[in-house]
Amino acid sequence: MSFAALRQRFGRLRFTLIVLAAAVLCVWVGYEVGNARLGFLHAERERLTERTQRLQRMNEQLEYQTNILRVERDVDRVAIENLQAQLRQSHDDTAAIRRELAFFQRVMAPELDADGVSIDSLTITPASDGVFHFRLILLQLERTQENLVTGGFRITLRGSRDGESSEYDVLELAGVEHDNGERSFAMNYFNRLDGTFRLPDDLSPESISVEIRVRGGRQVSQQFPWGELVGDPEVPLQLNQDDDQLGVGR
Repeated sequence: MSFAALRQRFGRLRFTLIVLAAAVLCVWVGYEVGNARLGFLHAERERLTERTQRLQRMNEQLEYQTNILRVERDVDRVAIENLQAQLRQSHDDTAAIRRELAFFQRVMAPELDADGVSIDSLTITPASDGVFHFRLILLQLERTQENLVTGGFRITLRGSRDGESSEYDVLELAGVEHDNGERSFAMNYFNRLDGTFRLPDDLSPESISVEIRVRGGRQVSQQFPWGELVGDPEVPLQLNQDDDQLGVGR
């Protein structure tokens, strides 16, 4: 039905009023819908603003905690560096005291010598995880002898494994040639032996003992606590395979 027909049917005035009423209704509905949409947008903006502020507060807290952790990390690093320096100094002091003690023992306690041969030093240096270098130096004290001093020595590692005491032949662990666990020597002045060995699995090392026996003489032994033997892992020992056994002649 056309507008002309509607206007003719309802009359010009009534039709005009109906059109105005419909227009007002549309404007009112649009206004209400707009107000509702605007209210929703305002609420959404407030929600987003509140969320942004909350995230900013959380970010500030995280930055504060990060700064605290960074300061604590720096303090811990400095403390660890100081502790490492103290440990290195303590190790050096212990090594120096051990050398002095060994010297005075050779002078004041000749019973620790096997007929003029004594253990000058035994050092253990970490090489990698579970792998260690060892160096044993035997010293001839009676240097007026013209003949070579001969004999043998053995190195035994002792510790606990699965709650039971265990011992191992270090020469065997290091693959050093020996006869029934004993390595022979012939020296004039001193003898040195280097080697590398791996700790047996699940072994908690406790000590290493060295036994020396001079041919035709007596046998003595000396025990070294493992904790005092292990050196500074930051200074690995450089081995020379040609120095497996040295003897200095006259």
